[in-house]
Parts: sequence; C-alpha cells; structure tokens
Amino acid sequence: MKESDYLWRGMALNGQFRVLAVNSTDTVQAARDIHDLSPINTILMGKMISAVAMLSLDLKDEGAEVTLRLDGVGPLKGALVICNNQGDVRGYAFEPKFWLEDLQENFHPVKYLGNGTLTVIKYYPGDKPTKGLTPLIEGDVAQNLAHYFEQSEQIPTAVNLGVLIDKDAKVRAAGGFIIQQLPSADLLNADRIIDNINHMPNLSDLMDMGLYLPEILHRFVFKEGGLKLYPAHGIRYRCYCSKERFAAALKLLSLEELKEMREGIDPVCQFCNTVWHFSASEMEEIISQLEKK
Repeated sequence: MKESDYLWRGMALNGQFRVLAVNSTDTVQAARDIHDLSPINTILMGKMISAVAMLSLDLKDEGAEVTLRLDGVGPLKGALVICNNQGDVRGYAFEPKFWLEDLQENFHPVKYLGNGTLTVIKYYPGDKPTKGLTPLIEGDVAQNLAHYFEQSEQIPTAVNLGVLIDKDAKVRAAGGFIIQQLPSADLLNADRIIDNINHMPNLSDLMDMGLYLPEILHRFVFKEGGLKLYPAHGIRYRCYCSKERFAAALKLLSLEELKEMREGIDPVCQFCNTVWHFSASEMEEIISQLEKK
C-alpha cells in the first residue's frame, strides 16, 4: 500500500463540525485492475470505496465491518463495497463490463442505476448486523450518501467524492470528504461551508494537481481556518478469501447439492477473482464428512 492511500479525521470550528477525509487512488486502481472494470464502473466503485472507507472510521471493534451497497433496476445494476476497521477494502460491481460510448456519461453512474436503494450495513463480531436503507435520489453517489445520513441518522451532512481516470483506464485520482453538522453548530457557518464546497474546483482535479485532502480542505472548504485534522490509518484493497473458507462454505450446502459437484469444482471469489480448485477426491472427502454427522 502506498502512503497516499490514507484516512483522516478531525473537527472544525470549535467542535461544530465533524470532518472525515480519504485519499483512495491506489485502492481504486487495484479494484479496477482486479475486476477489469469499465469506466463507469470504475467511477461508481471508486466513489463507493472512498465513502465506505470513511464510514469505517466509526468502527471500534476488531473484526468489525461496514458495507455500502447500491442496487438499481437500470443496466448498471449497482455494486457492493466492504471495509473493516483496519482499512481493508474489498468489493465487486454487479455488471462490471457495462460500457458507455459517450465518455461524458461515465461521470453519472447513479443515472444508470435507475430506481433503487442505498444500503449501509454495520457488522460487529458477536452481534446481529444493523442495516439502514434509503431510496436512490437524483444526483451522484455523494448526494445519495448525504441523503442517507439526513434520512436514516438525522445528521445534516455534506459529502464530496471524486474519481478521475484517463483514457487508458488509469486512476489518476480518487478520494473524498464528509462534513457533518453537530447539534451545537452555527447555521451561518454551515451555510458558509456549503457555499465554499459549491464554489471549489473539482475534487479529483485538485488531487491530480498534487494536493492532498488536508490541504484541499484547508484551502477551499475551511478557508477562514478552524480545522483540526489528524491522520487515522491507511487503506488498501485486500480480500480474505482462502480455500479453507470456501471449504467451510461448501459444508453449509445440502448433501444433494454437494453430490452434484462430486466430479470437482472451481469456485471463483467474487471479491478478488481468485479461483479455488476442489478436485473430485476433495469433494468426496467433504461429502464423507457430512455423511458421518
């Protein structure tokens, strides 16, 4: 993992606003390469990776994970991205090869989801997952995540997510920030922050120019000062699949289903595309173990 892929957290204006930020360029590039994503899927997953990485900063327990999922009835279908409390990200797009000839349209992925939902799932070891869900609205991933916070958690939130790719599918810049208004906030300050965000240059363009997220926030969002931002930890694309995990999953199937696979199978991990081969003898061993129970 390169040093540039990093999370920050902090407060602004004497505790009136909570601020989260992430640079995710290399992690998004890894996702694009692993799944051979089309440009519009790279934009979609790239923004979701930045978003879920920032959401993971609320995870306190070891092994805790947060999932961000977008589902739609349109041709893009959606994507799912997971991040744990260590900043390890994995995910996949539902239609990774969906392609648009009009390059400008690649920057509007939610438009090609159509009617659908945004879902946030938080999982803590030993507890049942908690789920929040909102219908998709017009606008990009950032607007939909802000809508989720306001509807599901009643927190006024500004979200900015950016992904810049070139014609060779190289991810030149990816990242984002989240600013949440706390109950003590002065509404005039909130209006000023929103105005600054609305008039700032494109986030990914600024990153492509070599500016880091803390610098961007200081120069363009909190121009009057009052921001204290601290590094949290890095992020990276990492899948935890293994042959042992796939074998354990197979043991959850019925004997009838397993017997249909007794000649051997080659399951593929949907998160990293690794192929795990189970020979006929290995399948017979799994079947034999279940028959003895």
